[in-house]
Amino acid sequence: MPYVEVTSSTGKTRFKYTICTPSSEKAKEIDQNLPTLLFIHPISIAEHIYHPQFCDSQLRRFNLVSFDLRGGHGGTTGDRVPPNYGQVEAAEDTIKLMDALYLPPCHFVAMSYGTTIVVQLAVMQPERVLSLFLISHLCLEIHPEIAEGHQEVYDLWVSAFPDESTVLTDVIYDAGFGNTQYMFTNPKVSPLVMAMFNITYPIAMSKWDYHHLDQFRAMNLDCYINRKSHPKSTLARINCPVKLVHGDDDVAYPVSYAEKFLRRLEEAGVEASLFEVTGAPHYLSPDYATCINPILHDFVLQNSRFDLPSRAPVPSCVVSPWEDALRQAGWKSGDGDTDSSSEDLVIHPVVSHEQK
Repeated sequence: MPYVEVTSSTGKTRFKYTICTPSSEKAKEIDQNLPTLLFIHPISIAEHIYHPQFCDSQLRRFNLVSFDLRGGHGGTTGDRVPPNYGQVEAAEDTIKLMDALYLPPCHFVAMSYGTTIVVQLAVMQPERVLSLFLISHLCLEIHPEIAEGHQEVYDLWVSAFPDESTVLTDVIYDAGFGNTQYMFTNPKVSPLVMAMFNITYPIAMSKWDYHHLDQFRAMNLDCYINRKSHPKSTLARINCPVKLVHGDDDVAYPVSYAEKFLRRLEEAGVEASLFEVTGAPHYLSPDYATCINPILHDFVLQNSRFDLPSRAPVPSCVVSPWEDALRQAGWKSGDGDTDSSSEDLVIHPVVSHEQK
């Protein structure tokens, strides 16, 4: 479990990160002769949301890098995020992380709130970004009714910790149910997603307890409702191709929301396109990997500076860095697709490798 320490304008952080190369799911450094994909996970979960991408043999032709965000996510620790922590500060932290890991310009893959971070980075330091693959973007103004939903989840979570010695698990379940509807539309989730929750929620209950509710607010409410969209003059600083991916069963954001941002990018002179995934929810990377992984692979090839066919043959066997943790949390290989969705959200206190 590798870590790297960075210092930014908002504090010191010990980031938990992962590097996969074609030959290793636990690499210490990237292969400098291959393209590098840097994944930014959404709020309220951690880097293992990208398990189906990191065990894809086609994508493992590249360097795949991910990390846990600040503010209580996964294995990352350090100074508390301040109340004003948002996309600018998170982009700064990402840049500092790239420097600490000696990462070259990257192809960025992000989902939900992670998209605001990478777009912010792309307008701050466009030379570091080779392409943007934005899944369920949140790069425009938040709708009032969606903000109300985030407020309701926050209020429920806070009410689950009435004092320092009490945890109302039933209320946490209610908050988790609300979050699940936002993330996955249907309250029944696949076995893979259920295992991801089994890893995530025990960590969340520890890191966002009574003494850390300020961190929960900063990362699970304020980041959403305080995010800023960019005018076309600022988006014009992006000098790389952008691929938007949107599920047409996203309960919070209709396809028109993605289309609006596509038009804004095009009007700013940015090369952009939109790929719609039939039946997919807001967090679509786990259960719709068979749809989006080939699109991501081809998008990187189209925008790579490397001659990939000669340098990066498809590895014959790859393993996800989170496979053992997911199996411990109840997942079995082959149970991860949408058709197997049959699990109601139930929080199980599974101890993951991130907690050891």
